[in-house]
Amino acid sequence: MKIGTKLQLSNFALVMTVLIVTAISFQFLSSRYLVNEASRQMKADAESIVRSLNKVQRLSDQSVAERVASRKELRLTGQVLESKIVVFDNKNRIVYTNVSTGDIRTLQQLDQQNNSDYLVVRRPIFAEDGEKTGRILLAAKINDVRKLNRLLQGAQLVSIVIGGVFALGMGYLLGRSISKPIRSLAAGMRKFSPKKGVPELAVHSRDEIGELADSFIDMANKLSAYDKLQTGFLQNASHELKTPLMAIQGNAEAIKDGIVQGRETEESLDVIISECQRLKTVVDELIYLTKLDHVTETFQFDLIPVGEVLADAVTAVQGLAERKGIHVAITGDTDTAVMLDREKLKRAFINIVGNGIRYAGSRIVLQAVHSGDHLEICCTDDGNGFFPGEEAYIFDRFYKGANGGTGIGLSITKAIVESHGGVIEASQGENGGAVIRVTLPLRRSV
Repeated sequence: MKIGTKLQLSNFALVMTVLIVTAISFQFLSSRYLVNEASRQMKADAESIVRSLNKVQRLSDQSVAERVASRKELRLTGQVLESKIVVFDNKNRIVYTNVSTGDIRTLQQLDQQNNSDYLVVRRPIFAEDGEKTGRILLAAKINDVRKLNRLLQGAQLVSIVIGGVFALGMGYLLGRSISKPIRSLAAGMRKFSPKKGVPELAVHSRDEIGELADSFIDMANKLSAYDKLQTGFLQNASHELKTPLMAIQGNAEAIKDGIVQGRETEESLDVIISECQRLKTVVDELIYLTKLDHVTETFQFDLIPVGEVLADAVTAVQGLAERKGIHVAITGDTDTAVMLDREKLKRAFINIVGNGIRYAGSRIVLQAVHSGDHLEICCTDDGNGFFPGEEAYIFDRFYKGANGGTGIGLSITKAIVESHGGVIEASQGENGGAVIRVTLPLRRSV
């Protein structure tokens, strides 16, 4: 069952339940109310008639008729209900009644005892000197009161039918207003493809459905961006793998065909070995980067002073730095302990410092600054810095600078830092050179 139909049925069921419960309670309460109201009015009328007859010294048909004629009807909810009246004198004779001869016997019986089918009110009549001159009896059929109640119930039934029709109409409009944007969103989801981009959605509501549509658009944009990234990654990876493979194939074929001989053969073999090592490096880095993207459980976090990790990273590249005559210094709040994976963060800073050694003139500084609940580590070199706009791309996979390696190292660094809950940024130094800034939280959020 579609959601629009469910909403229509649930709305109709809710309205009809309210109407039916109201009708049942009204039927019960209104019947009791009308009976009680009729009894109250009959008592009031009886008292009024008695007061008017108390001034009559002797009850007679004419004297009674003049005073009773205007009080023989009850009015309940705007409807006229006949009240039966009998006036007896002190000798138990009927001096006045507004009923037919056939009903007189019934009223005489009611004068002696009550009947569950009638509402009965009895009152004595006294003269001005206090002598009892007679009595009055008012009676009304309870069934007449219930007939009046049934008239009200008929009107109520019509109201229920009208309410039900309106409930169906409102339910249809409500269901349509809700189901239409959902259908549009579902159609957009079916049409979506990362290759084609995000389809246009005719969803303009500001409720939860609108939020769902915004979430879908955001997810679709991320999937499209990820698809483009993966496509570029595969293209670049293919290129990086193809280049050494072509060199290996060319030199191997040259040796096989006898094109190169003697010392040239050894040189070709050296090229093959060198390209194999380069190929292995690229493959290893690709495998490592894939693990970082998909197997976050491999991280082992411990509370370790960041200075120890920086020192290990500098030691690993110290030989390369000395060959190029570059001094690497570590300063700042190096004793600050951070929740980190020692080996992986060490690899990240090996990549950062190693990349700096390629471009530095004579000096690289690693400075740690403790600020609040974060630790900021800046790697600054005294080289020429970035080309205009280059700092926005250096962490992209396979992006290479002028003297770049595989183009994967800084991508691995970015993945490691983000897995620590940190942020890595590149910028141009104030005095020239490049600045790589890593910001790490002191405590890793679970």
